Amino acid sequence: MAPLAGDDGNGDGDDRGGLLKDFTTPIPIGKEIVRGGHGRLIAGIFAALIAMAIGAALFVLPVKSWMKQRDTLATRTAELETLDAANAQLQGQVDRLKTPDGVREAAREEIDYVPDGEQRVTVLPVGPASTVLPDGWPYNLVTSIIALRTAEAAAAAAAPPATPAPAAATSAPAQP
Repeated sequence: MAPLAGDDGNGDGDDRGGLLKDFTTPIPIGKEIVRGGHGRLIAGIFAALIAMAIGAALFVLPVKSWMKQRDTLATRTAELETLDAANAQLQGQVDRLKTPDGVREAAREEIDYVPDGEQRVTVLPVGPASTVLPDGWPYNLVTSIIALRTAEAAAAAAAPPATPAPAAATSAPAQP
């Protein structure tokens, strides 16, 4: 009768042989890969370092790359939103310029176009009034009024707004 799979063939019914027998039998001292207890410790540490390097290559580096891509994507999304807003604004201007009123308005603003029958008048902004006045009777009075109003305006700007006190309810008899 032929030996069964896993049977070591000695007829004792012990099925622990076969493939596992190679891993469970002691290795003769002359055939050990690493000799001594310290050599095994160093080989174990080396194997653990290799396993950690493989783990880093398969997990840590891709996660770092993913996080960097996520940050880049957020930045590019913000840039895209800004560009979309600018494009929408420019499209609004294009739509406005496609109308006759828009063309007329653009011609007035850009090249100072004035249609026939109209006259262009440029009004400059008014600068601040001069407070330097000559000496003499009417001007001394005006200078003192300007100084007083300037001081009042500065004091009003510096002081916090005052809250009015609640008025007390008084009842006075009505007089006929």
